[in-house]
Amino acid sequence: MKSKTTLIIPDVQYPYHDSLALAKLIKVAKDHQPDQIVQIGDGIDFPQVSQWSKGTAGEYADTLQEHIEGFRSDVLQPLRAAVPSAKILWLEGNHDLRLREFVRKYAAPLAPLKALEIPSLFALKDLDISYEQGPVRIATNTLAIHGHESGGYCASASAWDAKFTKRYGSDKSFVFGHTHQPFLITRSYGYGGKVTPRFTMNAGSVMDPVAATYVKDGAVNWTMSFGFLTDDGKRVYPELVTMVDRGFLFHGDKY
Repeated sequence: MKSKTTLIIPDVQYPYHDSLALAKLIKVAKDHQPDQIVQIGDGIDFPQVSQWSKGTAGEYADTLQEHIEGFRSDVLQPLRAAVPSAKILWLEGNHDLRLREFVRKYAAPLAPLKALEIPSLFALKDLDISYEQGPVRIATNTLAIHGHESGGYCASASAWDAKFTKRYGSDKSFVFGHTHQPFLITRSYGYGGKVTPRFTMNAGSVMDPVAATYVKDGAVNWTMSFGFLTDDGKRVYPELVTMVDRGFLFHGDKY
């Protein structure tokens, strides 16, 4: 049986992404032709409808359509062109939810309009891209989650791992985003020497820290990164690739 490969695109938060890092991820997709691409959520930022923009000049910015078209033309279309046959999934993140939440709060009569749903706004059907809520099974015993679904925030990798295993089961492995802090940790379950390994991976982000103007002193402990899974049908082999000055080595190639 041929192994199935999955490229994990981390939080992008368009248009606050790093363009070079994103371009390199699209090149990885083109060079290595994964069977599946999963954007782990927060693909777009939607700052215009953020609660943090309320009462500021950002609330009146006329850039919403520009950002929607930009995310489609700069991210979704290039990914589809790079890997025409791959299954592509955009997982719902808390930033992706901002528009829906804004409409429900301030324009409730518009909430049922399908034209305002993500698949319609970004014409995902034309690109054969699905938009789904986590958790979603993306490999053997492996779930993709953005990270906001279970509520709250955790201060450590082990705490995130414990949260997910409690909610979804210790027999599962997990890939998520949300925090922009990449890590890969493992655990095992079983007894008597018959133990089975599992993992929890945070795929990080390709957000440009300079764009995080809400961090007043400009100091963020984020590392640009992405994930890759190889699934032989029984076991999943996770890889977390971290970038240094927006460059990295992957499967023998330098980017």
